Amino acid sequence: MNLLASFALATGLAVACVSVSKELLPTSAYGPLINRNPIDPGLTRLLPSVYFCGESVPLHEEAVARRLVSAFAHNTAQNEAIYRMRQRAAVFFPIIEPILVKHNIPLDFKYLPLVESALTGMAVSPKGAVGYWQFMPATARELGLIIEPGYDERQNLVKSTHAACRYLRYLYNRLGSWTLAAAAYNHGIGALLGNIRRQQQRDYYYLRLNAETGKYLYRILAFKELFSNYRSYRQLIPEQMMAYLSEPLNPTYESDQQEPILSESLLNTVTEKAVEAPDNDATQPTTAKPKDIPLPNAADVFRDGIRAKLVESSGARRGATWVFHLTRNGMADGKPLEEGDVLYAVVEDIDPKTDKLYLRADKMYSVTEKHTYNLSLTAIDASTGRTGIKLSDVDQIKSGWILTWKAL
Repeated sequence: MNLLASFALATGLAVACVSVSKELLPTSAYGPLINRNPIDPGLTRLLPSVYFCGESVPLHEEAVARRLVSAFAHNTAQNEAIYRMRQRAAVFFPIIEPILVKHNIPLDFKYLPLVESALTGMAVSPKGAVGYWQFMPATARELGLIIEPGYDERQNLVKSTHAACRYLRYLYNRLGSWTLAAAAYNHGIGALLGNIRRQQQRDYYYLRLNAETGKYLYRILAFKELFSNYRSYRQLIPEQMMAYLSEPLNPTYESDQQEPILSESLLNTVTEKAVEAPDNDATQPTTAKPKDIPLPNAADVFRDGIRAKLVESSGARRGATWVFHLTRNGMADGKPLEEGDVLYAVVEDIDPKTDKLYLRADKMYSVTEKHTYNLSLTAIDASTGRTGIKLSDVDQIKSGWILTWKAL
């Protein structure tokens, strides 16, 4: 059977078990991986390399690949819902990311509240978990959140994110693995440690877990890949879903009457407060960062980054000139910059291998001084602090598109 034909579900995505021999199935729904026959490379060949918090996902294992593809199918069952979550993520990720960095939590965990609550503060589970990060009352209070009649800090994005970071740090310190920390967030650390002891296995991908926890990390990974790397899955994602993933976000769109998309000025204010406000409830911080986990300097980006709004573009090609206006005062290379100053940038390179476009600004026009001066800046990915803009983000090019810049 043609492998791609087996991916024709209602969502148009792949569920590999349709065309894979029963001999390749695990011993239980999400049990240990047992391949009685040689692995068919067909499915794994369709998938790019995937990482979670710097740890490689073993997609060479057929069962792991099938689980990830199944999570894709689950996460993309409703096209419009994905678009609404993209809207919320565009607003809330810039608030969540610097808090994660402040606590030395890998940025991949920003996708966890998409699984927990679809990034909706008013979400309530049947068991009583509430908020973006879906805390039960007892756990929330242990983490320092206040829950009173008419006031619930689980619905406060900044405070609940700080609490989630404290909890994730605790789980990582106990388990020594970010994949296991994610599983324990869903399953509870006591239950997960019981599974580890009984099975003598500390690798999430090889543990026998309940169905929900067995799928949990794959659902996080599916959101990560759909939101940041969907172009690599053209063979698996139907055209309608590709359209929703690439459609420019509407800055005036409101996803929910209780969850309005924030204005640019309010977003700047909330982001700065999220980074700079002391975390009084935090436990004693750890002095050492986890080894082998890349933790970008996004906090510095949000404190000192220069932000500029696109007003004119001559296209996404090498040598094209783009014009930006600064959206707030700032400093670059010791030079004070003012809101409204004009930044002239050029498309320096387009690298399909890294899926990035590189913008460099060499000149800045000061509206106050009526003078143009040389200033070397580069556009960066604000979530990582690294040079280059993802080509998927370039799909949003239009007047009003805002980028973050830093001095070369």
